[in-house]
Amino acid sequence: MKKQNDIIKSWEANASEWIRIIEEKGIASRKITNQAIVDEVNSCDSANILDLGCGEGWLTRALSTDENSVTGVDAIENLLKKARTKGEQSFYQLTYENIIEGKKIPNAPFDSIVLNFCLYQDKQVEKLLKSVSMFLNENGQILIQSIHPYFLIQNDFKYKSSWIENSWKGLPGNFVHPHAWFARTYEDWIKTFSSSGLYLFKMKEPINEEGLPASVIFTLKRL
Repeated sequence: MKKQNDIIKSWEANASEWIRIIEEKGIASRKITNQAIVDEVNSCDSANILDLGCGEGWLTRALSTDENSVTGVDAIENLLKKARTKGEQSFYQLTYENIIEGKKIPNAPFDSIVLNFCLYQDKQVEKLLKSVSMFLNENGQILIQSIHPYFLIQNDFKYKSSWIENSWKGLPGNFVHPHAWFARTYEDWIKTFSSSGLYLFKMKEPINEEGLPASVIFTLKRL
């Protein structure tokens, strides 16, 4: 619980700086990863989509068309305030703990639930995936974009799932109060999915200009 509180406090402290960096397109890798997640979600041809961990709402807006409905959910009110000023989509404040504890997500059930670079915990992720899968339509899917496991090797860590201390390290901007995040190997991602009652339906590895993985996108379905 302490780590979860640290994550929320960190995002509350950095909401304004994050919005500035996003609006100024300050994170170079997002040129690849943004389009990659949009393309993957669009390939699912979903009429009702949940952007869980939506932040300031860029992905919620990017996925919205005249033929679908997209709902944004986040824990940080200052990010949601910005989202509401930039789009007409529905945005709601819920924490992951709220969802795990059984609070309903508005506008469910969904054809696709998207979590884009917003899973930072270890044990909590399994609980969250179990809970959000209950808000899927029968043939729906969960899409997760996350840091590629190659990150561990690239940064001279042992190849094992472990806590990384500074979530903001390597990003431009004047971020404060960093929080830890949990990096997983492929093996542990698959174990997490299976324990959550899900299976890996599809996987994509967006590649950057240097020929290295920029991220990984998992598409999951219920067992």
